[in-house]
Parts: sequence; structure tokens; C-alpha cells
Amino acid sequence: MRRKGPFAVVGLSVALSAWGQGSGSVITLTRVPTLGIFMDFDATPGNSSVAAMQQEVANLLKPSGIEVNWRLTGENNGDEPYARLVVLKFHGNCRADGRAPLPAEKSETEEPVTLGDAKVENGKVLPFSEVRCDEVKKALSYLTPAASQEQRQVALGIAMARVVAHELYHILARTTSHAMKGLAKASEPLPDLISARKMTFDRHDSEAMRKGFETPPK
Repeated sequence: MRRKGPFAVVGLSVALSAWGQGSGSVITLTRVPTLGIFMDFDATPGNSSVAAMQQEVANLLKPSGIEVNWRLTGENNGDEPYARLVVLKFHGNCRADGRAPLPAEKSETEEPVTLGDAKVENGKVLPFSEVRCDEVKKALSYLTPAASQEQRQVALGIAMARVVAHELYHILARTTSHAMKGLAKASEPLPDLISARKMTFDRHDSEAMRKGFETPPK
């Protein structure tokens, strides 16, 4: 996901069966496909920002039927039963400390600024992505000056989530392509990263993530 001028540019189902006592019927319990996300931060992030990010990502992936479990990389024991794993590296300061400066006037020809990216090798999207928090935080300049510190932390978490979700689209759908609309687009206005307006993936893109998630890696 990238920014240009004022614009910002990121399963397997398991059934368990048990015989009902006395009836001979079968009770089926379905486990939602789980994606394990391991986070690595350059510096200690804001708790409210991380919580808001996790909730927003969960909401954005819900239509695809993918459940997310979050861990820090230091908590990786190597024996977690996840259907798929993704590692997210957060660079910079992921805290809404102080006031974000107002964005300077940008020309339409200015080079885009990367907010996040998924790693690609030989045309294959790898399960590793980076988020540049210092760039993402520039979206906070669009908050009302009356916003409290807590509101700023939450807004940062939502902005981070929308960048993360965009990168997860590439990883889960296994594509370097972008969509024409929704969060899978190549770019979004910076204010939209913190907007209270609901942002979603197009139905086709949610389906692509689900199919990619359920297909075993080659």
C-alpha cells in the first residue's frame, strides 16, 4: 500500500464428530480456519493501537471466513496448530505520541511512498510483510485537533489494520495484482485510513483470499 501526495497506497476446515448419547446421531463441530500472525515491532507499540488493529483486521477478514490469532514473534513455540502463518514486521514508532504534522502540499507527479509491502520472490508472494508506522502515522494529521490521546492511539491502530489487511490480501490470495475497488486497490486517500466509514474488500477479493488460504502451499 502506497501514498501519493495526499493519497495512501496492504484453512482448512476441521470437523469433529461425536455420537450423541442414546440417539445414535452425529454432532458436528466446525473449526474456523485459523491464520497465525506473528508480530515483530522495532519499539513497544501503543496497547490501544494494537488492540484496535487486531479488531479491525478481524472484521475485514470475516467475510472470507478466516479467523486470526495474534502472537509476538518471541511467543513462537513452533508447535502452534495454525493452517497458515504470516510474519509482520512493524518498523518505526507505532505509537500516537505527540501531534502529527499537517501534510505538506504535494505535486501530482511525486513518487509514491510505501506504507507496507509483502515480500515477493521469483514472482511468488511470501508470508512476510512490513509496515512502516512512521509513514502510516501521517494519516493522524487528518484527525480533529480536539481528538484525545486515546482516540489518536485507536485511529493509528485502525490505519495500521487497513495497511496490514491490504498486505494480507496479497499473501492470502497469492497475487501481486490489485483490484479496481475496495481495500485491494493499489491506493487509498490518507484520510480514509482513519475514517469512521467502513472499509471492506470486494466480495471477489474476499473469496480469493479464502480459496488461497484453503489451498495447500506448493
